Amino acid sequence: MIPSKIEDIIVKFLTNAATLNELEVLHEWIENDNNAKVFKTYIETHFAIAIAMNQPDLKKVKQDFLKDIKKEKRKQQLQKITSVVKYAAVVIFIVGASFLAKNQFFPESIKESISSREEQITLQLANGELKSIKNGAKEVIKNPDGQPLANNDGNKLSYQDNKEDSSPLVYNKLTIPYGKKYNLILADGTQVVMNSGSVLKFPVKFSNKKERRVYLTGEAFFTVAHNEHKPFFVEANGMEVKVYGTEFNLKSYTEDLTSAVVLVNGSVSLADNNSSKKEEIKLAPGERGSLDRRKKVIIKDKVDTSIYTSWIKGDMVFKNEPFKNIIKALERNYNVVIINNNEALNEEHFNATIETKYESIEQVFNYFSKVYDIEYRVIENKIVIN
Repeated sequence: MIPSKIEDIIVKFLTNAATLNELEVLHEWIENDNNAKVFKTYIETHFAIAIAMNQPDLKKVKQDFLKDIKKEKRKQQLQKITSVVKYAAVVIFIVGASFLAKNQFFPESIKESISSREEQITLQLANGELKSIKNGAKEVIKNPDGQPLANNDGNKLSYQDNKEDSSPLVYNKLTIPYGKKYNLILADGTQVVMNSGSVLKFPVKFSNKKERRVYLTGEAFFTVAHNEHKPFFVEANGMEVKVYGTEFNLKSYTEDLTSAVVLVNGSVSLADNNSSKKEEIKLAPGERGSLDRRKKVIIKDKVDTSIYTSWIKGDMVFKNEPFKNIIKALERNYNVVIINNNEALNEEHFNATIETKYESIEQVFNYFSKVYDIEYRVIENKIVIN
């Protein structure tokens, strides 16, 4: 028989509403073997346990969990179901998880592991030469003449802050493959965080021309260096964004039907380059401007900017998002192939928050399988949805 106080804490734990003190009480109670068995019976009926059993390193998760309990006095609780899953994995480890082998939960057809394809970040120089940019590798990138061009400090590429001159613009192109992200600092000090599957074409240094202009395909977060005498422009699949010194997220993948700017700070305007009118729409912080590239219409609305910038910290947040969009985002982030044979599912809308630092693609699909009853199999390193 579970004491009513403990039962209340378990319910709070499973719904991600437990306080730090309550988590400590639950942990101490489960230390008793008899209590652990009772807890196992109680929690076994909840979907989270099935997902948690795919946690690749339960020992490490347990250590992190206990470290958090000792180190932090939280003022607010985690708001993501993914965190509940991690905590469930910890508790299962504590009670002795051997009683729940994976084959009890996952049929043979979906137990095959998925390996992300490994591709290199590349930098194309002005003469067409390609250089591989490796995460963690420190090196000096040189131009074709052997002169220093940029520094790679292991997690970002920084161009030299050269003085402006009247020489012609020379462009480089940075390509971020699926499964990777990277930071770039342009010669004027503008900072760019590039998402997976993105390409940015930019000048090696900005000349004395009256503007700064770069070209994006994909998604990036810009923190633009202020220069009131030289506005900053980003062109992205027919949309032109004019920047006045600011922070904003720009998403414009070629396969998407829309290009969207989400303004965090400062001021920007956007326009359709393919429109004869080229009307300029200004945004205020907290607003999103979306260009429908088929209808050539720009729509402006208020949004929660944290949803659109969560990818920078390794989270993927989907709010009422069509499943086809979620699939594409997962393919980019994890660099895997997903085949959806259930076309009706494409237009269904879902909510999900994924912590990509902690969750494998298998865990993500176990989540969709248990919560949304989506059937899938892993065949030849591809995820096939039935």
